[in-house]
Amino acid sequence: MPTTEQADQNHDRDRDRDRELVRAITDALVLAVGKRAAQQVLRRARAKAGRTAQRRAVYAAAHLAGYSALLGYIWRQRRTSHHSAA
Repeated sequence: MPTTEQADQNHDRDRDRDRELVRAITDALVLAVGKRAAQQVLRRARAKAGRTAQRRAVYAAAHLAGYSALLGYIWRQRRTSHHSAA
């Protein structure tokens, strides 16, 4: 299992690679269609990625909430049965 330091290094490396990729794509778009259009495409891509990430986070939270409710119900049932037996 990676240590926190290794995880931080991997995260930094991935972030740097993502920045380089965005810079390369932006440069290619600027050459192809112009600076204003390139910035507009980049804004749209970032907005779409943000919505997708937000949607995934909401889905994960809802998924975990269902399990939490189930665990709470089971815990309460066990607690109630232990108290009535005592």
